[in-house]
Amino acid sequence: MAARHVTASLVLTAASATNVTPLEKITEMMNGMLSKGKSEKHNEEVEFAKFKVWCDNTQSETSASIKQAADDIVQLTASIDKNTADAEQLTEEVADLEALVATNEDELAAATKIRNKENADYKAEHADLSESIDAIERASSVLKSKMGTQAQAASLIQIRSQLPESAKAVVDSFMALGSSSELGAPEAAGYEAQSGGIIDMLEKMRLKFEDQRLGLEKAEIAAKSNFETLKMALSDEIKSSEKSIAQKVAKKAQCLDTAAQAKGDLEITKAAKAEDETKLSDCLAECAARADEFEKNQVLRKDEIVAISTALKILSSDAVSGNADKHLPQFTQTSLAQLRSSTSDNGTRQRVVEFLQARAKKVDSRYLALVANRATEDPFGKVKSMIKDLIVKLMEEANAEASHKGWCDTELATNKQTRENKAAEAEDLTAQIEKATADIAQLTEEITILADDIASIKGQQADA
Repeated sequence: MAARHVTASLVLTAASATNVTPLEKITEMMNGMLSKGKSEKHNEEVEFAKFKVWCDNTQSETSASIKQAADDIVQLTASIDKNTADAEQLTEEVADLEALVATNEDELAAATKIRNKENADYKAEHADLSESIDAIERASSVLKSKMGTQAQAASLIQIRSQLPESAKAVVDSFMALGSSSELGAPEAAGYEAQSGGIIDMLEKMRLKFEDQRLGLEKAEIAAKSNFETLKMALSDEIKSSEKSIAQKVAKKAQCLDTAAQAKGDLEITKAAKAEDETKLSDCLAECAARADEFEKNQVLRKDEIVAISTALKILSSDAVSGNADKHLPQFTQTSLAQLRSSTSDNGTRQRVVEFLQARAKKVDSRYLALVANRATEDPFGKVKSMIKDLIVKLMEEANAEASHKGWCDTELATNKQTRENKAAEAEDLTAQIEKATADIAQLTEEITILADDIASIKGQQADA
C-alpha cells in the first residue's frame, strides 16, 4: 500500500515539477519516494507494535478466562456428581427408615392388640375370682349363722349357684351326706361337725382364690408395665425415625437444588468457554495473518528502499551528471519514446529501467514494475488517469484500514467494558464475602451467649 503512495507521489511530482531540469525532477521524485517509503515503513512498524500489544493482551486474557472456565467446569461437574450421589444415598436411607417405621408401627399395633386381649381376659378372670370370693364369704357367713339347723341346708342350696365349681363340689358332697334317708336324721353334733368342715373348706378356698386373684393382679401389673415399656420404646423409635426422614428429605431437596443450580452454571460456563475459545481462535488467526502480512510488507519495503537508493546512486553518478545538460532537457519537449532514440541518454535511462525491472522481479513488487513501465512511456499522456486510479485505490485501502481500525477499537472498548464489569462483579462478591464474614462472627457470638444461657438454665433446673 505504501508503494502505491510512493508511486502516486512520483507521478504527482513529475506532473508538477515543470520549472526544474529533468534530472532534478527525477532525483526529486526518487528522493520523495525514498523518504515516503521510509516514513511508511516506520509507521507500519509502530502500528504493528500497537496491534501486537493488543494481540498479546487479548490472547493472555482470553487464555486465562478459558483456563478459569475449565477449572470451574471441573468443580461444577464434581459438585453435580456429589450432590446427585448424596441425593440417591438419602433416597435409599429414607426408604429404609420408612420401612423401619412401618415395621415398628405394625409391631406396636400387634402388641396393643395382644395387650387389649390380655386386659380383657384379666378383667373377666378377676371379676370371676372376686365374685367367687364374695360368694364363699356369704356362704361361710350363712353356715356360721345357721349351724346345727335344717335351715343350713336350705341356705347352702340358695348360695350354691353363686359358688365356683370347686366350691359347688364341696357343697354337693355336704348336701348328699345330709340328705341320706337311710341314715335318718343326723344328730345336731353331727351337723355341727359337718358344718365346721364345710366352713373350713370354704375358708381355705377363699384364701386360695384370694391368692389367685393377687397373683392375677401382679401378672396384670407386670404385663401392663412391659407393654408400656415396649410402647414407649417403639414410639420413641418411630418419632426418631420420622424426624430423621424429615431431615433427610430436606437435605435431599437441598442436594437436588444445588445440583440443578450447578447444572445451570455449568451450561453457562461451557457456553462462555466456547465463546472465548472461538474468540481466541479468531484472534490467533488474525494476528498470524497480520504478522505475516507485516513481515512481507517490511521485506518488500526494504527491497524497494534499496532499489530506489540504488537508482538514486545511478542518477547521481558522473555518467548521468555529465550528460544531463545535453540530453535531459529533451524530456520536457518530447515523449519518452523520443528520449529512447537519444544515443547519449538512452543508455542511462535504459539502465535505470532495467534495474527497476530487475528489482521488481526479484522482490515481486508490482509497484516497481509499474514505475519501470511508466519510465519507458510518456509520463504525461496518462498521468491524470493514473492519478485518479491511484487515488481510488488509496481511498479503498484507506477505507479498509479504517474499517479494520474501527473493529479493533470496538474490540478494545468491548474488552475494556468486560474488564470493568468483571471488576465490578469482583467488588460485589468481595463485599458479600465481607458481609457474610461479619454475619458469621455475629452469629458465633450469639451462639456463645445462648450456650451460656442454656448452661445457666440447666444449672437452675438441676438446682430446682
